[in-house]
Amino acid sequence: MSGALEITHSAPIPEIFYSEKEEKQFTECTICGKNLADGNELYLIEKAFERKPGLDKPQLVFELACCMDCRQEMHDSLSKESNEKIAAYFEANSRVEERDRELKRHDFMDADIWLNNCIVKNKAMDEVNEYQIYALCWKDEMVFHQMPFMLCGETIDDIMNLLSNKSLDIINDLTADLIDLPPEFRELFKDKKVLFI
Repeated sequence: MSGALEITHSAPIPEIFYSEKEEKQFTECTICGKNLADGNELYLIEKAFERKPGLDKPQLVFELACCMDCRQEMHDSLSKESNEKIAAYFEANSRVEERDRELKRHDFMDADIWLNNCIVKNKAMDEVNEYQIYALCWKDEMVFHQMPFMLCGETIDDIMNLLSNKSLDIINDLTADLIDLPPEFRELFKDKKVLFI
């Protein structure tokens, strides 16, 4: 396995982190096409959802599986100032490490428990209209190491407001590249808050 992370807690990837487009587990990096299922490295899955009036189930806005090389490229493409502000925001406002230790201590290896509340605002998933979920995976396993977690729309707004104009432009361009939208809908989607962690 690549990287220095020792996997001590994992479980099969739950369906919430499957590709809705493909109706199965992600098998390749959405950005570069690298094989993730047979690979020997960690990767991230990010999905964004929005509740629409009149619909019972939240609607998928965006999904992405990302190898660590592409994730690092995305991170490096944001301004240093933006990355520092994001890190400081999480350091000041979340309890990720404490939460990780507490849930593992009680052997809570259930994705629903880890995803139920925003790691910053503590708002429940069923109380918010917009949210994004994140998982760290290896082959067909989800790794419990500070992830999985959920960010509510309010937290995403806070983070987006910290970003430089350059970083916002990069995120908007990446979102437009990854989501195949007709040109007439791209302007509408530009207002969607998609945060790549």
